[in-house]
Amino acid sequence: RHSSAEIRKQFTLQPGFAQVCQRSLSTPGFSTLHLPSFYDAVDPVDFEGFLMTQLNNLDSELAQELGDFPEDDLDVVFTPKECRTLQPSMPEDGVELDSHVKDCVQTYIREWLIVNRKNQGNSDTCSLKKKGSRKDFHKTLQKQTFESETVDSGDANFQVGTQHVHALPEEASRMTPASSDFELRSLQPDPRLENLLRHVSAEEFERQNEEARRTNRHPELLALYPSVDEEDAVEIRPVPDCPKEHLGNRILVKLQTLKFDIEIEPLFACIALYDVKERKKISENFHCDLNSDSLRGFLRSHTPSIDLSTQARSAVFSVTYPSSDIYLVIKIEKVLQQGEIGDCAEPYMVLKESEAGKTKEKIEKLKAQAESFCLRLGKYRMPFAWIPISLTNFFNLSTLEREIPEAEIVNGKGSTSDKRATLLQARRLSERSLSSEDSYPASNFKTISLTLGTFFKQEGDRLSDEDLFKFLADFKRSSSLQRRIKTLPGTLKLEISPAPENLGYCLTPELLPVKPFPENRNRPHKEILEFPVREVYVPHTIYRNLLYVYPQRLNFANRLASARNITIKIQFMCGEDPSCAMPVIFGKSSGPEFVQEIYTAITYHNKSPDFYEEVKIKLPAKLTEKHHLLFTFYHISCQPKQGASVETLLGYSWLPILLNDRLQTGHYSLPVALDKLPLHYSIHSPEKIPSQTPPIKWVEGHKGVFIVEVQAISSVHTQDNHLEKFFTLCHSLESQVTFPIRLMDQKITEASLEHELKLSIICLNSSRLEPLVLFLHLVLNKLFQLAVQPMVIAGQTANFSQFAFESVVAIVNSLHNSKELSKDQHGRNCLLASYVYYVFRLPDPQREVVKTGAGNSAISTESRYYTFGRTSAVSVGSKLLQSRVISCSNPDITVTQTAADEEVKNIMSSKPVDHSSSRMSYYAEGTNDMSSICASPRPSNKKHFHEELALQMVVSTGMVRESVFKYAWFFFELLIKSMAQYVHNIEKEDNPRRSRFSDRFKGDITTIVSVITSEIAALLVKPSKESEQAEKINISLAFFLYDLLSLMDRGFVFNLIKHYCNQLSNKLNSLSTLISMRLEFLRILCSHEHYLNLNFFFMTSASAPASPSPSLSSQNSSSCSSFQDQKITGMFDLSAEYRQQHFLTGLLFTELAAALDADSEGISKVQRKAVNAILSLLSSHDLDPRCSKKEVKIKIAALYLPLVGIILDSLPQLHDFTISDIRSGKGRTGNPEEEQETAGAINQNVAFAIAGNQFNLRNSGIPLVSL
Repeated sequence: RHSSAEIRKQFTLQPGFAQVCQRSLSTPGFSTLHLPSFYDAVDPVDFEGFLMTQLNNLDSELAQELGDFPEDDLDVVFTPKECRTLQPSMPEDGVELDSHVKDCVQTYIREWLIVNRKNQGNSDTCSLKKKGSRKDFHKTLQKQTFESETVDSGDANFQVGTQHVHALPEEASRMTPASSDFELRSLQPDPRLENLLRHVSAEEFERQNEEARRTNRHPELLALYPSVDEEDAVEIRPVPDCPKEHLGNRILVKLQTLKFDIEIEPLFACIALYDVKERKKISENFHCDLNSDSLRGFLRSHTPSIDLSTQARSAVFSVTYPSSDIYLVIKIEKVLQQGEIGDCAEPYMVLKESEAGKTKEKIEKLKAQAESFCLRLGKYRMPFAWIPISLTNFFNLSTLEREIPEAEIVNGKGSTSDKRATLLQARRLSERSLSSEDSYPASNFKTISLTLGTFFKQEGDRLSDEDLFKFLADFKRSSSLQRRIKTLPGTLKLEISPAPENLGYCLTPELLPVKPFPENRNRPHKEILEFPVREVYVPHTIYRNLLYVYPQRLNFANRLASARNITIKIQFMCGEDPSCAMPVIFGKSSGPEFVQEIYTAITYHNKSPDFYEEVKIKLPAKLTEKHHLLFTFYHISCQPKQGASVETLLGYSWLPILLNDRLQTGHYSLPVALDKLPLHYSIHSPEKIPSQTPPIKWVEGHKGVFIVEVQAISSVHTQDNHLEKFFTLCHSLESQVTFPIRLMDQKITEASLEHELKLSIICLNSSRLEPLVLFLHLVLNKLFQLAVQPMVIAGQTANFSQFAFESVVAIVNSLHNSKELSKDQHGRNCLLASYVYYVFRLPDPQREVVKTGAGNSAISTESRYYTFGRTSAVSVGSKLLQSRVISCSNPDITVTQTAADEEVKNIMSSKPVDHSSSRMSYYAEGTNDMSSICASPRPSNKKHFHEELALQMVVSTGMVRESVFKYAWFFFELLIKSMAQYVHNIEKEDNPRRSRFSDRFKGDITTIVSVITSEIAALLVKPSKESEQAEKINISLAFFLYDLLSLMDRGFVFNLIKHYCNQLSNKLNSLSTLISMRLEFLRILCSHEHYLNLNFFFMTSASAPASPSPSLSSQNSSSCSSFQDQKITGMFDLSAEYRQQHFLTGLLFTELAAALDADSEGISKVQRKAVNAILSLLSSHDLDPRCSKKEVKIKIAALYLPLVGIILDSLPQLHDFTISDIRSGKGRTGNPEEEQETAGAINQNVAFAIAGNQFNLRNSGIPLVSL
């Protein structure tokens, strides 16, 4: 028997074949590359037809197991969203919502749509790959115990005895175990060996040995090899994380005790987080009431009801960006009373409850006085004290090694230098550890209980947030703050701990109960909404619509003397009548959940007070021009006067919620009116209200004397001009509106609607990144809807497909270019990957909205739309193939048409393409029944998303086309998911794979694959060699064809794979680069869950199809006369027949053989890749439960027989890979004897024996014993 290398050499040296084993390729624009003669991909079989023929010849059970894909292979699953709350957050009932709000709510509550394939991701193979459990596979193995490792008691005694005997003199060592004949006879005889002398035949002996070898043998032999490097495992495509509500590092703060040395009145705590470095409040307020029942009874007349949610004493704070500059600030308020803050705080500084005598009398008097103030002024409050707590130790910044307890720092203990050093260290650590969001550690500190004994007195003229940040900065730097601000003795006990993931009995910021929510608890926990210091790029997944109002400063310095104790009553109005105040303001502690009005804290005798109030409002889902914020200013009389009211009206101001249908947020400087407001005041801004009769009297002549800030946390209102315009114009198309519509400062008529909508689509990419990400799901859904939804405006058909597609491309480009957003190992933007996997679904078929000129009414009609003509699509595709449209992404490619391009063009033209319709189609009246929409593979009056997307990819040009190829993975995955939904909806029985998709769609796919392959080659031959980008595109294309194998005609996909291989071979000038790219490409394809079925592994050689190019062995049978069985010989050869029948395996073996046969720069890394690819594939079979049957394993083993020949060809390398000139195929002269000599010290017969090929040994006449 000759080696496989010898056989191939004999074949290739025969007349009619090339005299050398390599061919030279020269493509215009590319360098010359010498390739092995066997490197071209062969024509694959007609998969679908051949499969049906073969399955008819198999028994039904075997055909079902080994033949075609299972019928239920593809499954479209609607997965309910995981909802943290008992009920999803929804708008209030009984309100007619506009289309934008409906779309938002629908997006947030709609189920995920996930496309699954039966064995993809569920088999042991896939799970081991994806979950990384391959590393732990050895833990499942049975421990092997050998004889040398087992020591029984007898052996142990023998060993001990032996050691003792060796220590005796020589005479003693000659003593016999039995000193007498009696003792000898009394010894226990050895057990008889019954079969010692029994004759055993060689066959029986071999059978026993085989049984012994199989005992305790692990079935997954190849899986025992070390797992391959993750760098090589390109076939692992991670499943993106499911979109969910963002929650940062969460800490649970429980307030336990709030006491001063004297208890004379109720006190109220308000807690929030502040970042000193960013000078920003980073959480909403948490209001807490720790008063005793007796003190709480002072306010009974002012609290008609107390809801359970307002009795919470523990809060969950969330921090996305931990820092050593974050402080928990607790502000204490008390009921308003006559006197300055210092006067009211004096008793707390000098009196103690424990003292008797006159002190006790004073305390009782103060308590009675406080009860009187609570009765009269119980709904008004005043500032009293505050205390800061640094949270440095609570966000895993534990390496700070702070020696000083927090309580001591707050109380002013410890040296200034120690504090400065500690805080400097904290600052450095914070900056270092927070370099990226992914590195933020979860809060995993231990529960800490704090007892604080010192409070800072509030300063009446320094109450603003700016003043607070100055205090905190001073407090952080030194202890001088305590010398400048008076302190109050008291006790505050609280507990800070990491918030459990499933904290029971908790309420969201909207007061929705969170799972689990038992009913046997007294006080709930409250989640406190975070205001992150920087952007958080997480799309909205829940309905949230909150407004925060922050009155900041009022200047009544030139007002009448009566304006001294000033408070502001804040109301959210739906009209101008006093009864129109809406109960949408969140209440404080120990009161109703929602109230109609709220009052700011009062600074005694201050005409220009600062405010620190936070008013939280639940915005109605439907807002109109009548909704506004009403601010009423009062002077509060602390001294009771006969018949006089407590409140004295000072003036009014207001702020419309909507301005030109857009939510108003930001800082405002509002004038204050002295008189009653006129009718219809709410539709105007107070700064721009028109002249009235009689005229309105204003404070200081209509100057802005009241400063207020309004902020919204909303998943409905985008707060971005570009997004707002886009959604508003889409809304005008989908619902009945009256033209002209007003958008910001612009009036849009019906005639200009199409132009403005196209302009807004183009400008979407100009939106700020954060709002674009927040509304990413809704934006993409709308754009995809516009891509296929016909729109008739004023009797004219509007085409938005190209604009929508180009906008999507621009958004994809922006998200990938942002350094703030994460990517996976293949360079896929995680937000986009998550959208495609979970959110995307085929656009809902809607009744067409036709905007008519008369009456501005919307009617439903059957209308047609226009897109790019199919003729132009083919024309543009042809130009792309011929000239490659020399652009910035392909400067090195010439306009000469290559052979591969011509081949692909011929493929496209080989099938009839309908040019008559010029890509004009009709959209019939919509229906919600998805199955009826897709009743046929390609009805002429339907516009399918996958066809439109493929067409737009083909006809794209310039920068758009460059971005499409650069981020092709996104558009490929969109195509796959839309195709999967389409296939799932059609009647599969009536639509076999060959006819599922139209010929023109297949032509588009062919064009896309060809052009992207050329793009890969163009990147690799550039002087700069953009190899990383080329590899990503190459992997994206491989996964695309990998997915197509489960959806389309598999013979068609095999042809795409063949053209890819040949096209890449014709255009690359580096053999190592070529093999590396094709290897990664094929490794992904071979990781398909039905890889074995795709390779017809169940076939025998007798059932092989007729080969268009007969195998080499069949043409040279005369030269192999020494073989007794040509059929067996052919099984070990990588023939053209084998590569055609087992297409993917043949391609992979071809790459392996080429890699081992090559001798060029950088080839060693490629060889490692090739070997790892084979090992990974073999290991996957071992771990696949579908391959556990013996008959299946036999057929799989037969599939890999050519691997033996490839290994034998590479024996010289395997013997001594360090000798560069001794390689298979290198420096051969064609003489078998010389080749045998150059093989080194390895005996070829030994190699054959190791390979298990005894057939050659018998023919060589060499007995096995001689080996």
